[in-house]
Amino acid sequence: MPELIEQMYCSQQIVIPPKFPYILKRYCKAAIKTQPYDLLRWSFEYFRALAEHRAPPVKLRLEYPIYSTEGGLTRGCLKVLANQMYGMTDVPMAVVKRAWQGFCLDHMELKRILCLCEVYLRQDSVPLLHFLAVAGGMLTKCLTHTMILLCESLTKEPDGGSAAIPMEDFLKMYRFLAQVDASKDVQYHNGYREGAAPAIPVMEVVQDDEEDQEAKKLKQLSATKMQDFGYAPPGMVAGRQMSTTSGEFIVQTIEKEIMDYIDEQIAILPDPDLKKKKAKPEEVAMIRDILEQFLDDNMEIIVPEVEEIEEEETPIPEITMVYAVPGIGGPVDKEIMADFEEFIKEVCKLQAEMVMPRNIRHFLCPPLEKYVEHDYTEFEPPKPEVTTGGTITE
Repeated sequence: MPELIEQMYCSQQIVIPPKFPYILKRYCKAAIKTQPYDLLRWSFEYFRALAEHRAPPVKLRLEYPIYSTEGGLTRGCLKVLANQMYGMTDVPMAVVKRAWQGFCLDHMELKRILCLCEVYLRQDSVPLLHFLAVAGGMLTKCLTHTMILLCESLTKEPDGGSAAIPMEDFLKMYRFLAQVDASKDVQYHNGYREGAAPAIPVMEVVQDDEEDQEAKKLKQLSATKMQDFGYAPPGMVAGRQMSTTSGEFIVQTIEKEIMDYIDEQIAILPDPDLKKKKAKPEEVAMIRDILEQFLDDNMEIIVPEVEEIEEEETPIPEITMVYAVPGIGGPVDKEIMADFEEFIKEVCKLQAEMVMPRNIRHFLCPPLEKYVEHDYTEFEPPKPEVTTGGTITE
């Protein structure tokens, strides 16, 4: 019993770091305000951000409903993302993915946003204003409400203020969203919109031209050497390996020419007795064996073998389905864009080049997008038929 008593711990023996209660209190408040989908992963991102002296993924206040989209993106998340990446013009993909994972958001939602920004699998960075503009469009129902939301998310003023942002940033986001066509579901193949072929790099074109020239040179060189030896088979194409049948035919042709040449030399000899002399069968066989051995040893020089280049299989493209985004809609006409920009520029002259949501809501403000009229008569229930005529009976 005395040994057990000596090992017992008391309050004086347990040392608690002085900052531990404060850190634990801040962590609990942050978890309650943010309401993360995956608490364990969010906790890792939270403490890693504190260790790296970065802004942690914590919402400013509790939101209800918690999730606004299928991917989990909310207005509070958008405002925190804008604060975390503030000061960057082009944000690297690694930074965007890290900030996105900090809120435990769906990675497929991020792919769709990057596809609409025309940077997925094409660039290593994304313009910050383009990224925030498309992300804001995921949370609204029309382009007008999207621009109001962006003013409220990017402003540096406290809540309840005018929510003003610089006119240059506002117009840059508006021009980009006005040109994006997100009115229908579209597939993106390796980051390119369906039907839009990617541009061919100049280096690849030059390389293809050089390969074609080398193939032509090999073809001409092969044809020249074959003609020097009295053989030029039609249909032979450089780049294909010589078959055994073609090689044997060349050997037979050269053998015949050499034997004919020997007979011609014998025919022009001055001694008539030698003209009648013919080679013995064993001598002919010996010459033929020597000739065949020589041709076999020098076949690579006579007819160069070029290995057949196998065509590379076309890789299967990565398909990303991007659904229609009502907060962006279809492309806006240039006349509508010009009228709205002219109005904003005139208003901002009196507001220190700042744009506010009240300017968009003003009754003199031109529309930001084309108004689409819907025919709601097709959704009306059929009217009951009233019978006419006849007699009323009890």
